Amino acid sequence: MGRKKSLTKNELFKAAGELIRSEGIHGVHFKKLAEILGVGRSTLYEYYRNKEELLIAYLKDIMDEMNHRIGNIPGNLQPNEKLRALLYILLDHAEIHQVERMIRDIQTSDADLASYYQTQLFEEHQRTYSILLKWINEAKHTGLWSCEVDSEMIADVIFHAILFPHKHKIGSKSMTDQLMKLIESGASNK
Repeated sequence: MGRKKSLTKNELFKAAGELIRSEGIHGVHFKKLAEILGVGRSTLYEYYRNKEELLIAYLKDIMDEMNHRIGNIPGNLQPNEKLRALLYILLDHAEIHQVERMIRDIQTSDADLASYYQTQLFEEHQRTYSILLKWINEAKHTGLWSCEVDSEMIADVIFHAILFPHKHKIGSKSMTDQLMKLIESGASNK
């Protein structure tokens, strides 16, 4: 039996995230979370009515954190450096691509809340993609990047880099550096 103690949102979300990564969204149960956190299940119910409410709050927190970091990319950077920072943030929050599927998979009694977050996620994806295109076109306009490669193709590579299966093996920083080198210089030895 776990001890009664106060938890911070960060502690609870960190444990939930670890459980999601190791066992998937359907492997998240208050019993397992309570064991990880060393508390009784009743303590978790003081924070959230059920696991679905916890998961939606966790997923919203991930979205908010990523968007906050994107919003803090300095505007005075060269466009290619803004893109590098954005790519790193996307790779660092790679689980964000699972958020939409997770929200859809959550069997919540509050379908309106789940639908709201699905809509919000879609809008945030569109906003991030628009930022990508803007900075890619700025890089082309300033002569940093060639105009020969389609902007949306470059945006797709950056935006979908979170789906690359080996990202965990080489790490977010290394993958960012390698992808930016590939985008900016190509793979040729010229």
